[in-house]
Amino acid sequence: MKYKLITICLFLCYASFVSAGNDPMKKPKVWKMLQESPNDNALWAAYLGKSWICMTIHEKENIEKWRGTLKTGTSNSTPSTGVHVALTPELQKEIDEQVFSETDEFWEGEALQSDVTQQETVKEQEALKAHFVEMEQRMVMVPPAITRLSRNLRENFVLIEDEFAIEYEALGLSYESYWDIYPNGKYSPEKWVYEHNMELKKLKKVEFEKIKHSMLASVASTNESN
Repeated sequence: MKYKLITICLFLCYASFVSAGNDPMKKPKVWKMLQESPNDNALWAAYLGKSWICMTIHEKENIEKWRGTLKTGTSNSTPSTGVHVALTPELQKEIDEQVFSETDEFWEGEALQSDVTQQETVKEQEALKAHFVEMEQRMVMVPPAITRLSRNLRENFVLIEDEFAIEYEALGLSYESYWDIYPNGKYSPEKWVYEHNMELKKLKKVEFEKIKHSMLASVASTNESN
């Protein structure tokens, strides 16, 4: 029985080689299953040892090329002349046990998939956290135009007022000018600019938190749908 099994397996491997090409990744058992189901992306993930979303463009292009080869090999294959393999139930069971063994590379890849997914999730969370830090820093910083004009604050005070009006309007708020509050100019312009820079930071911090909350909700919704 053992020699008969070896003979049949060799025949099947040779037929697969002729009809669909060699096994690029040298994983014959998974490759055999891909010959039967070339459109199964889960099998391709097991074949490359990584999830579909982690594959590079080059790897996905290779998969499409191999998939095409498998499909062409399947459609163009013809039965071997004069050869017929009769599989008894016992022989079929023995082949199945070998192909779908728990130690098979395919199933090992499936067992590791949960670890890969967890690593991907951690990386995504870290990238999102870094993005929020950078985003917050950009949003709450003192506008560069105001920083530049403040180097000669009293001479550029009217222009600084214009910049404050633009910043407040962008937040959906109205800006009360210095001269509306102090028509006699009896308040330090330097103190006015400092106080309004601080107020702008607080207002932009609130706006940032709204945007952050919205983005996190969107990410959570996308993850649930996947």
